[in-house]
Amino acid sequence: MTDPYGIPDLAALRHPAPSEPVGTPAEHEVAVTEQSLEQIIQDSQQVATVLLVTSGRVPEAEAFLGSLRAAVDAKGGAVRLATVDADSQPRVAEALRVRQLPTLLLLLGGQLQPIVESVLPEAEVTALIDQVVQVAQQQGMDVSAAGETADPEPEPVAPLVQAAYDAIDRGDLDAAVTAYEEQLRQSPADAEARAGLATVELMRRTRDADLNAARAAAAEDRTDLDAQLLVADLDMLGGHVEDAFARLLDLLRGADPETKDVLRTRLLELFEVAGSEDPRVPPARKRLANLLF
Repeated sequence: MTDPYGIPDLAALRHPAPSEPVGTPAEHEVAVTEQSLEQIIQDSQQVATVLLVTSGRVPEAEAFLGSLRAAVDAKGGAVRLATVDADSQPRVAEALRVRQLPTLLLLLGGQLQPIVESVLPEAEVTALIDQVVQVAQQQGMDVSAAGETADPEPEPVAPLVQAAYDAIDRGDLDAAVTAYEEQLRQSPADAEARAGLATVELMRRTRDADLNAARAAAAEDRTDLDAQLLVADLDMLGGHVEDAFARLLDLLRGADPETKDVLRTRLLELFEVAGSEDPRVPPARKRLANLLF
């Protein structure tokens, strides 16, 4: 074996066996066996690969795999999904140093990087695959298969989203929230509306806040959850994204279930504000998952 997130010891993989992921494979999906792993690693020099190690015994495994398949296929070959059935391929899972199921890894340029050791909601899966394609493009890979065009036609703005924009322009944050919430009721998958709602909610929460007073209250009593949440919001609003994430993530350790739920909800809202393309979001999302599960 090499380092925990380096290339696995392929010499330990000698006895290929069939792997049978749950459900119908995606168009851009490969099943990993002991025999095929080395080739899949080599292929990651040309195409970014998200590698899922899972089992039919894992709760929600089928739904998680289905979300990954849909998100990967939507990219038209710019990213590939590789699946490992830990039941039929235990030696592959061991070589990949998997500690719990499901585990999702990124295989890029021949190197493995951990993503998360838990099931992700469908909306987060879509954002994650978007981020993988962006990282691959930054590393010089050809992601033209994603269907991007040099000069895409701008999509028309939904009337309710436009109403939210107009409300923000005139300083009516409550009306903007109402417009975004109605848009999401009608179109739950509207990522622009989700991000817009999270941003306006952030603006509304911090509208009358005194930065110095908030920081003093948070410093005086670390157990004052409202004070900690407010300072994180103010950090986010001021562009101190990593500070906002770190403050809330640090509070998760040892917190009771109710507090964890509040912190998780706020962090997911701040992830929406930052946007899936922000490089600070994936590591914070990974730490959140590890602290929760």
